[in-house]
Parts: sequence; C-alpha cells; structure tokens
Amino acid sequence: MNTLTVLLVDDHEGFINAAMRHFRKIDWLQIVGSAGNGLEAIERSETLRPQVVLMDLAMPEMGGLQATRLIKSQDDAPYIVIASHFDDAEHREHALRAGADNFVSKLSYIQEVMPILEGLREDRS
Repeated sequence: MNTLTVLLVDDHEGFINAAMRHFRKIDWLQIVGSAGNGLEAIERSETLRPQVVLMDLAMPEMGGLQATRLIKSQDDAPYIVIASHFDDAEHREHALRAGADNFVSKLSYIQEVMPILEGLREDRS
C-alpha cells in the first residue's frame, strides 16, 4: 500500500484535532505532524518532509500564503493545499499565485480534500 504523508497546519487546535480524527481512519494516510502558524509549517516541512501540506490561509505570526511561497522554494517541495473560510475567486487566485497546488473551502473541507489526496495517492502508485 502506498502511504501518503501529510502535515496539517492550522491555528485552531479544534480544527487540527477534527481533521486528525478523520484522517487517522484512513490506512494509507500518515499524519506526520502539525503546526499552528506559517513559521512552524516551514520548519516542520523542512524536518518532516511530508508529501502534502494542508495549510490554513489566515494564521498568526505568518499566514499560509507567505509560508507556501517559502516552502515551495525548498528542494523537492510538497504538494500544498490551502484551506480557508474565504471561498471566493480572489482568495483562490492569491493562493495559486503564492504557489499552492490547490485550494479548498473549510466549509466542505473533508469532501474537497479527500478526492485531492486520493488522486495524489494514485499518482504515486
């Protein structure tokens, strides 16, 4: 079985915990860590080397867009999905310009993220 490694990044611990509860049920997903802001995301991405980073857009200290730009400058950068409550064309465009590979709404997070992760898993097998 091809395991996909994921780093969860969000400043709301409740959101991280809910996502982890769901993702732990999926045997081909491995949550390698979590981060509460963009600075932590950069550091954990460098040390943990996840294949995928699921990143909140708006966070304290450093937001998801700036963190995405910096993570994407790393060698063998992970696939980055930006998640936000602000689901409109402008926010999607900013995320993609920052280097994000995809954008999902937090209002339908699991329903949007799972097909992306399943596609990445198939691409890597």
